[in-house]
Amino acid sequence: MHWYLPGTKAGGPVRSVFSLVSLLKKYFDFYIITTNSDLGSDKEYVDIKPNTFFVKDEINYYYFNKENLIAENVLALLKQIDPALIYLNSFWSFTFSINIIRLKNKKLISAPILLAPRGMLSKGALSLKSFKKNIYLISAKLFGWYKCVHFHATNKQEEQDIKARFASAKITIASNLNSGTLLKNNSLKKAGQLDLFFLSRISEVKNLHFALEILKDVPSDIHINYDIYGNLEDQGYWNRCIEIINQLPKNVSVTYKNELAFNEVQSIISKYHSLFLPTLNENFGHSIVESLLSGCPAIISDQTPWNDLEKYNAGYAIPLNSKERFLHTIVAMAKLNQEEFSQKSNAANTYISNKIEIEKSINLYKNLFNEFVKN
Repeated sequence: MHWYLPGTKAGGPVRSVFSLVSLLKKYFDFYIITTNSDLGSDKEYVDIKPNTFFVKDEINYYYFNKENLIAENVLALLKQIDPALIYLNSFWSFTFSINIIRLKNKKLISAPILLAPRGMLSKGALSLKSFKKNIYLISAKLFGWYKCVHFHATNKQEEQDIKARFASAKITIASNLNSGTLLKNNSLKKAGQLDLFFLSRISEVKNLHFALEILKDVPSDIHINYDIYGNLEDQGYWNRCIEIINQLPKNVSVTYKNELAFNEVQSIISKYHSLFLPTLNENFGHSIVESLLSGCPAIISDQTPWNDLEKYNAGYAIPLNSKERFLHTIVAMAKLNQEEFSQKSNAANTYISNKIEIEKSINLYKNLFNEFVKN
């Protein structure tokens, strides 16, 4: 994968792989091949020696610097490892996905390839920079470049997204893993006041500007605090968001709080009342899972796997064409008193603990990987 810890700016895929290797390292030997800088940064990690293997916490790591990140070196490294399985965590990374598919088609790689698109083939994701993406997808389909690949989808919707582009694709569904823990929310809740947070990459696909537009119409007797956590991936998009922030009424306060390290997320967000993330697409949504684990009901779009929140009193999954419903929901949440909020908070804990069956998921991944090795 192109980016990994200690970098965090690439968001969900980093969390997915971190949880995966943390929970499965006693069953498999993992080699993580990545780069020595974070998304959007030229600054190399200080405490990591690039272009050499090292082992930490039972995981093997190799971090390329820019000078050595060429196809020949990646191929040589793969031949040195001689893996039983290559697991790609991007569809669009040239170096760590497209190029490896090219090498596989040239029969320079013998190991089976499992590709996790990580939501990159969804309608929402493909609507951004769509011309170049569609040209590549048409070419890939025409020349059969992905016939040598088995896809990993994290839910039924992602399976459909893959099949929409590669109708005959071989696909296995295995839900993302999350290594978070259940945490009771101890925030104080006064009627008429609501502490919201945004936790994601600040890019157009996460739809922060839409959230801010909704907050313009909050009634004057309702007080909203909306704290934003995430990587400023697109400065132009953030400038657009700032323009909307400057138009918000006095009873709505919005603050950018920088990024959160993985080990800080739950302890910080458990002090809030709710996540507000009307995203264009999430194939899993680690921030949603971590919010629910932290007793924060989620106010999200219906473009995620968590569309039954309201049924279990754990939050709201609202269609993106229903701005008024988003606003009504926020106002209703703000009016809750402590007892009413605590009921929703506890319901969020219960909902996600029932949904995420860690041992079952671990066994699913064990079987998935072992089947590839065996076949």
